[in-house]
Amino acid sequence: MRKLFSHQLIEARHEMLSIFEALDLTLHDAVRAFLTDDTELAAKAREETLHIDARCENLEVVCYNLISMQGPMASDFRTLQTINFVNYNLQRICDKVRRIARAARKKVKADIDLPSELADLIERQASDVYRVLGLTISALVNSDMTLARALIEQDEPVHEMYERFFRAYNRIGAEQLAGDSSLDDLRRVIMVARYLDRIASISIDAASRITFMLTGQRWSLADVADADTDELEDMRIPSGEGTILNPARDARFVARVPLDEVDEQLAEHIRRLNDGSEDHA
Repeated sequence: MRKLFSHQLIEARHEMLSIFEALDLTLHDAVRAFLTDDTELAAKAREETLHIDARCENLEVVCYNLISMQGPMASDFRTLQTINFVNYNLQRICDKVRRIARAARKKVKADIDLPSELADLIERQASDVYRVLGLTISALVNSDMTLARALIEQDEPVHEMYERFFRAYNRIGAEQLAGDSSLDDLRRVIMVARYLDRIASISIDAASRITFMLTGQRWSLADVADADTDELEDMRIPSGEGTILNPARDARFVARVPLDEVDEQLAEHIRRLNDGSEDHA
């Protein structure tokens, strides 16, 4: 039974990572659809978010079944709690990605021509958000508390770009942007900047639970930021019987994430997977 539990726990962790990968790629599609007025891609992204929602719901059931049926202790229990916490936040991100896909379709339907200045700011903000998601994935795969701590700094450029977007929007003027379309339609479109801002914050929230999984301490990322690397490592608790953390293996489940979004350690694992030199055990 314990071998079966260990296998199921590893599968749950891999599904969490795979969902994160799918969500990252779907966000790319939704933003690209928004910027290029591609309604077919927007529809595809929206459908993918519904599929991701279903996967998240199923993963939640799996985790609660493992908790209730197997009675995991110590680090195995913390791992399941972390998977559930990350999964909950993935559902929150998924909702925002779906809203971006809807905004892309609304933008075309309402014939809203977003000025190039605003479109450029959205594109730059999205690039920063991709980096946040990639580093969160890296922290999860590598079980890296220091990397999770560094994500606090990654949130600042995303929020700064969000504020720049709305300063530019206010300067240009809502009436000028709306043209013949309604202001309500325009507001739904420009909320994309807000959705991107929230996605970054939610992703960072998800990364904050890594410290609890690895140490048993419920520290926030702000608390972790005040600790040095040696102190964090000294707090680590050995993994339990079912919790088998293997970055080289786990990288298989996030291998489609662009390499420029993840940290160098995960990027190297993915490169090795792609050229066949990584250990697949």
